[in-house]
Amino acid sequence: MLDKGENKVMVLGVIGAGNMAQAIIAGIKKSHSLDCKNIIVSNYNKQKAARLSEEYGVLTDDNINVIKKSDIVLLAVKPYALISTLELYQNELLDKIVISVAAGISIRDMEKVNTRLKIIRVMPNTPVQICQGVFAYVYGANIIKEDKEIFSSIFSKLGMFIEIDESKIDAVSSLTGCSPAYIYQIIEAMSDAGVKMGLPRELAISLSAMAVHGSGGMVHFTGTHPAVLKDKVTSPAGSTIEGLAELESKGVRGAVISALYKAYEKTLLFSKK
Repeated sequence: MLDKGENKVMVLGVIGAGNMAQAIIAGIKKSHSLDCKNIIVSNYNKQKAARLSEEYGVLTDDNINVIKKSDIVLLAVKPYALISTLELYQNELLDKIVISVAAGISIRDMEKVNTRLKIIRVMPNTPVQICQGVFAYVYGANIIKEDKEIFSSIFSKLGMFIEIDESKIDAVSSLTGCSPAYIYQIIEAMSDAGVKMGLPRELAISLSAMAVHGSGGMVHFTGTHPAVLKDKVTSPAGSTIEGLAELESKGVRGAVISALYKAYEKTLLFSKK
């Protein structure tokens, strides 16, 4: 359990109870980086906050009390609501570590609300729920070494924990934040193929999911370029190259690139509003 000295345990406040907030709380519980009784959640929909309390053992309260009782405040609100939330609670947030998950809202824009705010901008994806996600982050100007240590001790176990340049965060958001949905669709399509070939649906889904999981692991843990790994399972005149040729003829590679870039363009729109 995290302790910030003098036997005072850190408290994490979470404003918002949507999918990302839930994924992060689940990951923290799984990683044991912070006891869930030291997490306080607020949400305009009280039932959603209550469900998180029931499922994970977190506490609930209203926004102002969550902020006052917390050392770190995770703002898991929609991009359109972030700046107004900062403006409303800026005085209460001044001595807190403030973490934003909002896409498209820069640290500069957040610090315009109050230049003394201690802000960390993060871009996690939903697999942080099982501690196998991506947790990219950018530190604001007022974040000091102690803040970084506190932040890391809570969130570094949720997956790939990586500091990036803020100019790259929108690209990271699109590549890692949106892609789980695309991967799920691919797994679903693979399982459809399995069913067409006579496999039971549940087995087809399990096999497809494990094939994707293992293939990603091969790239990640071996450091081998995916094209090299692809060639290793592609025999001359074999069944794999037959399938690859079909994927190319259907423009799958181009469709994937286009889908990710469309998501990137949409993310950029948030910062222009």
